[in-house]
Amino acid sequence: MAEIITQKDLLVVLQHTAVPGLKLNIEVLDQNQKVMDSLNCGLTGGNMTINGESDLRRTANFTIQPTLKGKLKLTESSLLWMNKDIRVSVGLYDPAEKQYRYYPLGCYVYTDTSGTYDATTDQLTVNCSDFMKKLDGTKNGQLGALTICYPAYEADPQTGTPVKYNTIRSAVIETLEKLAHITNHRIDDIGEYMAMPAYNDQWQQYRKEHQNKWNTIPYDQEFTSQTTVLSILTAFRDLYPGYEMFFDMETNAFVCQMIPLCYEDDIFLDDRFIQRVLISESTSVDMSSVRNICEIWGKQIETNFYTETCQYAQNTYSATIGGYEEGYHNGDTVAVKIPAANLANAQIDLNGFGPIGIYQESAKSPLLAGTLLANRVYSFRIQKNRLDGQDVVKAYLLGQWQPHALNVLTNGRKSGQFVTDADGQKVELYSQKYFQKFYNCERVDMTVIANSPFTVEKLGEIPDVKTGGEYDNITSDDLAAARAQWENRKNSRLTDNITITTALLPFLDVNKKISYRRSDSDREHQYVISSVSHDFAGYTTTVTMYRFYPLYETLLAQAGTHKVLNEYSHGVLGKYAHGELTSIVSGDEI
Repeated sequence: MAEIITQKDLLVVLQHTAVPGLKLNIEVLDQNQKVMDSLNCGLTGGNMTINGESDLRRTANFTIQPTLKGKLKLTESSLLWMNKDIRVSVGLYDPAEKQYRYYPLGCYVYTDTSGTYDATTDQLTVNCSDFMKKLDGTKNGQLGALTICYPAYEADPQTGTPVKYNTIRSAVIETLEKLAHITNHRIDDIGEYMAMPAYNDQWQQYRKEHQNKWNTIPYDQEFTSQTTVLSILTAFRDLYPGYEMFFDMETNAFVCQMIPLCYEDDIFLDDRFIQRVLISESTSVDMSSVRNICEIWGKQIETNFYTETCQYAQNTYSATIGGYEEGYHNGDTVAVKIPAANLANAQIDLNGFGPIGIYQESAKSPLLAGTLLANRVYSFRIQKNRLDGQDVVKAYLLGQWQPHALNVLTNGRKSGQFVTDADGQKVELYSQKYFQKFYNCERVDMTVIANSPFTVEKLGEIPDVKTGGEYDNITSDDLAAARAQWENRKNSRLTDNITITTALLPFLDVNKKISYRRSDSDREHQYVISSVSHDFAGYTTTVTMYRFYPLYETLLAQAGTHKVLNEYSHGVLGKYAHGELTSIVSGDEI
């Protein structure tokens, strides 16, 4: 699919007629993905679906009338047979150029023997899916009785201490190349979200400070008999939220990357063009799936050492731990019962080894005041790195005995209502303090989207609690917060869907941003495509897309205060004085 749609492409779509009809160009590939031959056919029917939320992204069936009948034989020696793959593109007739203009639809494997030929109508029906079928056990990918282990690190044979941590990315590449024999791939780093440019402007510094851990396999991974290659790949992908795997439509490379957030993406198609090709529109909201609070419980933290002997003086926690000897060791986890709440820039000194700074796991700055509360047990991981010829030791806060985090979708405004907590204190409804108190959760993050219809202010609290299973992979409050943010995004935004049917648009793909004015609105909004379906007999395309809501932080960083306030209605803004509007923009309203 072309990244840029030209005026010529749009004209071809607008000028297309049923005569002379569509063409399908089929390139037949051998087992080494080399082109053996090609078929150029009339495309009389069938459909194709692209689903951005499925591992099997593309499925299709084509009803064609080949021009060379000798190539239709469904035999082992023919071009269309089960041991051959195909790369297809659809052609729309350009009356100005008097020739067909072709658009790639991807590479496919047959999902039945090779198709069905009807001699009466001289038509061949081909059913196929993208190359994920070679990994999920359908065509290939079944590993039989093998037991495969991916260790978290390589150890010194004498001491047993880690000498090299294995990255998730390297495990994915090893799986592809050794088990599936796929060398055409593009694998991005998989790891902590604060180490990713999309989430953190200081990602390079974060990676430097967490050079041994941010993208590594957290614990040994073992896969037993009857496992498929795809199940191994998805297990690694899902260690962190927000990643996708698919085969690229044009190059057929296996891709593993973060799911595009589209915050900085340009508009792929605008409303002016869509209105010219629009056939119908339908709006749906999956009310049963809408949630605006996500609560994550992670894995209970197993620590190497524990102590309740701790004093707090001069902003340093001095703890005595039996059996913890010979100084700080990289990777040690220590649980300490904290005697008093901390001031900013607090330190910890274990067994007199020397005070070291305490940091949030996802932040490069020291701990904020009041993060640690009195008489609670917190877990810390020691990180010891060699930077610029010196040892740098830090204590990263993992959280309490079990990682716990909450993400709340809010409009960012004060409610003006107060409720009384169990201690008799008044707390403002839907404030961060409110959720900390009533959900007994210290790590509460607020996702601010001014005009979302799903905020807690509009719908009330609709929580989604996640625990056990895959959530046992979460080993810190920061990781729990990242997962809660991702899950809340899916629950509160991806359910706000609109489906339109247009003239055939063969160049559309998922995760592309478009602008569109709904029939019941006088204003354009931005949407992100989640699925596409082409009907080749009816010359139509059906597009399902969800409303794109710019994040408060993104608006503020990219466009400033004026753009942020534009996201609020005039009626809402009229309720605030200038000083209160300043608080909204600064974030104090949450």
